[in-house]
Amino acid sequence: MMKRMKYWLPGVNGAIMCLMAAFLAPAALAQAPGAQTSGQQALVVLELFTSQGCSSCPPADALMKDWAKQPNVLPLSLHVDYWDYLGWRDTFGKKGHSIRQQDYARNMGARQIYTPQAVIDGEFEAIGSDRATVAAMLEKARQKQRLVLQAARDGNGRWQVSVPAMAGWKGDAKVLLCRYDRHDEVKVERGENHGRTLEYLNVARAWNTFGSWHGEAASYTVPDLGNIDWRQEGVVVMLQSLKGPILGAIDLQPAK
Repeated sequence: MMKRMKYWLPGVNGAIMCLMAAFLAPAALAQAPGAQTSGQQALVVLELFTSQGCSSCPPADALMKDWAKQPNVLPLSLHVDYWDYLGWRDTFGKKGHSIRQQDYARNMGARQIYTPQAVIDGEFEAIGSDRATVAAMLEKARQKQRLVLQAARDGNGRWQVSVPAMAGWKGDAKVLLCRYDRHDEVKVERGENHGRTLEYLNVARAWNTFGSWHGEAASYTVPDLGNIDWRQEGVVVMLQSLKGPILGAIDLQPAK
């Protein structure tokens, strides 16, 4: 069974407890004039909120390979920290991932978070191990309008990401990057997955917000990535509304 955690939004109740509950309600992003469509190779981002300490998560983790094989889909594994008390501290767990999941729930009008949860383009959600529903949400994301980002290196070797204008856009968005490991294996020594060696794909390791966007065409310089090993690591840049939906994304691809 999936694991759920209940939290109350600030001002209501600060208590946290485990429970089973109904599905989160998805929030819709209104289609804006001038947005590009998925037919123009827009990237769909699938975020899987998972934990090494959750016995319900390995089936969802295994499905990540299938999602990665689909065209123009980037699956990311976001390890949360709120199951660490069960006996195993997730080696990739981040408080920031738990907060990001809470923000999604808040934007979707829900009070509950759980693992494994798949959030697609910051707008649609499903139980991460439910292949059929996740596939349906991916198809739904492909049908929505969104921006196609472009990326190239300048004369100094720095990545530049270009964002086109979106006519009629009213709101604010942030430009952020996620640096991820392409593949990891972890031997779990305690907790619900004791004795298992778990395999993970595209594990989110570091985040950086480096710009804001208000609907106009703009270009952004990606922060220095240092001596990144592209064989083992990847970087995705996302344009994300402050209300949650991802408006566009690009997975940086170095020249081969």
